[in-house]
Amino acid sequence: MSPKAMNHHRYSKGLLTALLLHQIVFWAGCGQVEEGEPAFAQSESPEALSAATETIEEPGPIEPKEPELDQVVAATVSELKLFTVSGVVKSIETDLSRARIHHEEIPDYMKEMTMPFNIGNTNEWASIQTDDTISFLLHVTDGRSWIDGVEKLSAEVPSLDELSKTAPWRRVREVEPLMIGDILPDYPMTNQLSKPISFEQYRGKALAITFIYTRCPLPDFCPKMNKQFLDAQQKLKALQDGPDNWQLLSISFDPVNDTPERLKFYASAYQYDPEKWSFATGAMIEIDALTEQFGLMFYRSENTVMDWDHNLRTVLVDPKGKIQEIFIGNTWNTDELVEKMVKLASGQDLAQPEYE
Repeated sequence: MSPKAMNHHRYSKGLLTALLLHQIVFWAGCGQVEEGEPAFAQSESPEALSAATETIEEPGPIEPKEPELDQVVAATVSELKLFTVSGVVKSIETDLSRARIHHEEIPDYMKEMTMPFNIGNTNEWASIQTDDTISFLLHVTDGRSWIDGVEKLSAEVPSLDELSKTAPWRRVREVEPLMIGDILPDYPMTNQLSKPISFEQYRGKALAITFIYTRCPLPDFCPKMNKQFLDAQQKLKALQDGPDNWQLLSISFDPVNDTPERLKFYASAYQYDPEKWSFATGAMIEIDALTEQFGLMFYRSENTVMDWDHNLRTVLVDPKGKIQEIFIGNTWNTDELVEKMVKLASGQDLAQPEYE
């Protein structure tokens, strides 16, 4: 064999060896979770996770701190997912970095299981202990996940007085359905800043109203309404020479749980501008009347007293207080909403379809 051929042979053999070593390293690393990977990507069983936690040296206690701003608001609308979840705390790491929680099924996302969650706001865990039943907001982006908005839930059966406010039955008053062209009646409410508001104060503005509750776990229901309102808020604010006389309003039909404090925290998760987007609720008898007038129904599921079964309504009102559009369901899109809000803000009526 000539020297040139021998050199070529040695080069080929070395290259083949390097490729084989690369494949061996790749196969050896398959299935391993890198540092910083979201906790839900791990495939270990709850027992294995528990055993692993016990073998890791526990760091010393640290002072509680608020989450960094970029942890909460850096995610864009397209990559942020937000779920309202309930579960039972199984263990809490001493540095308050993570908690293992046996959580309920998260529809269209995750089955019921026990798993560790990254803690976003350590201040919320001052009174939380092992075996407490809690609700929380699970934030998921392409690169990380964390929980916050933690609230301890009572394990006691609701009293008769509490059930009268929450279902399956409650006191209501007779109201007439509202149609396109009707003037929106005034209703007293309280917003996320604990300030009294009413529809009357939005006269002179194009107003978009939708109905939600903060514990809604279904991505295509309340979370979708919030994300579309967020998208509309951003597009309306970004318009060149666009109108400024517009307002978004999300009304909760769960006033027992959705206090002003919780509404404020929930609104912050959706990066709301309090000057342009408000979250509010009111007395149940007022909420019942308002939602019934728009054909929105909400009632307790037979399987739990924690969740509401409900349909969806989104309403557009012109600056004179006249109802111009009632969207049924979740099939409307943000561009359509923005276009109609601009027309209403400029004093135009919306063209309505003709019916035979």
